[in-house]
Amino acid sequence: MKQKLFLVAAAVLALSSCSNDETVEINSGKAIGFRTSVNSRAQEITNANLSSFFVTAYNDNKIDAPYFADLEFKKTEGSALFYSDVKYYFPGDLSSLDFYAYAPSKDKFGTATLTITSSEQKLTDFEPAADFGSQIDFITATATANKNDVALNEYTGVELAFSHRLSQIEIKGVSENTSYDFEVKGVRIAKAASKGSFNFADGSWEVGTEKAVYEKTLDAALTLGAEAASLTGGDCAMLIPQTIEPWAVSEQTNDSEGAYLSVLLKVTTKDGALVYPFADNNEEYAWAAIPLPDATVWEAGKKYIYTLNYTTGAGYVDPAAKDHSGLPILVGEIRFDVTVDDWTESSSEIEMPAIKDENMDPDGNDGEDPFED
Repeated sequence: MKQKLFLVAAAVLALSSCSNDETVEINSGKAIGFRTSVNSRAQEITNANLSSFFVTAYNDNKIDAPYFADLEFKKTEGSALFYSDVKYYFPGDLSSLDFYAYAPSKDKFGTATLTITSSEQKLTDFEPAADFGSQIDFITATATANKNDVALNEYTGVELAFSHRLSQIEIKGVSENTSYDFEVKGVRIAKAASKGSFNFADGSWEVGTEKAVYEKTLDAALTLGAEAASLTGGDCAMLIPQTIEPWAVSEQTNDSEGAYLSVLLKVTTKDGALVYPFADNNEEYAWAAIPLPDATVWEAGKKYIYTLNYTTGAGYVDPAAKDHSGLPILVGEIRFDVTVDDWTESSSEIEMPAIKDENMDPDGNDGEDPFED
């Protein structure tokens, strides 16, 4: 009996103490937070400019319902950690949480479908925007942790090592040609695979057969010089990783849809004569193409820089052009095979007329001796 009375008294004391507090902190641990790194050569999203990302979490007991879904975590001012506005905590039973993180937000993925469940994590039918400037840099990271995996006394957060999941493409141009000037107004990546599905589990892409043309138009024309200059105006392409089947130049109209680069180009001689576009084009600029190299593979998280060297040529008329498709813009070096004909001799003899001096016959009488009196 005495023991029972003591327990009741202790409970009353505890309740009385709590009733004097405005707020009772039930969990003494820190809310779930993350520290990040971004691993790759691509330069669009970096450790410096990553301000937020989104996370879906599942408990490792494989309950179908997420612990939380598509929750935004934002960088804390003055800290390297990212926290959500709505706080979540680790389960106290030391069960782990599986985290699936991505950026940007899923409304940036266009018509693609983002599915993150306990059994499948996938971005389906993703399509990059047609314009370089509207394309996104897609990054993901996964991690598994429980409350003992983070230093709660000096809280470091769950580490998320983000990787870029697209390939970045930049195109440059250079010319040391002493005969022609090359003026660029835009650039295309033509006939690259346009749709794919990404698997979070192994970081792989399933690439579709659809192809598209991706384009960047420059605000001001760029005249090429001896130093390589970017033709993408600061907006590199962000495309689906893939193996490239290049355009075969012999197939002038590119019915097989091989991949190539194309530049919106004007070619003039140093004296100012227009060489390209051709005279029947009636445009100031026209697309000039060059196939991508054989055995080209774009890998996720890598940046590829293609430098087009116009010192010795100008490429081919874009295979999609209405006229002259696939034909070379400059055809062979102008040169001359010179011969000089031998002189042909023609001679004539011309007799001079007899000399006649009127002073030798002053009176006009030829029979007269001019020396007689």
